[in-house]
Amino acid sequence: MRSLRALAVFLALAACAPPPPTAYAPGVEQNFMRACEAQSTVPGLCACTWDRIEAGIAPADFAALEALPGPERQAHPLTQQIEGYALACGADLDGEVEPAAP
Repeated sequence: MRSLRALAVFLALAACAPPPPTAYAPGVEQNFMRACEAQSTVPGLCACTWDRIEAGIAPADFAALEALPGPERQAHPLTQQIEGYALACGADLDGEVEPAAP
């Protein structure tokens, strides 16, 4: 009976917990764009990468990644996923970028 009561309490508490966010909080995109554009010289790369992040990574997962210390963040699989987005965007944009004049 105790375990049933404990389970009921646990389920009641779980029901009270707020659901994870389904949309990115205001400012997250701007922070990403600011940091990305400080490192990239490819026009459109950061916007393309952000679009893929927004479509493919849950806001709660992205926030958890951002909260990790540097070395843990670098080793996290989501970091590799985001780097893959950037590489794919770079390849997509490569055909759109005109070569520099000699």
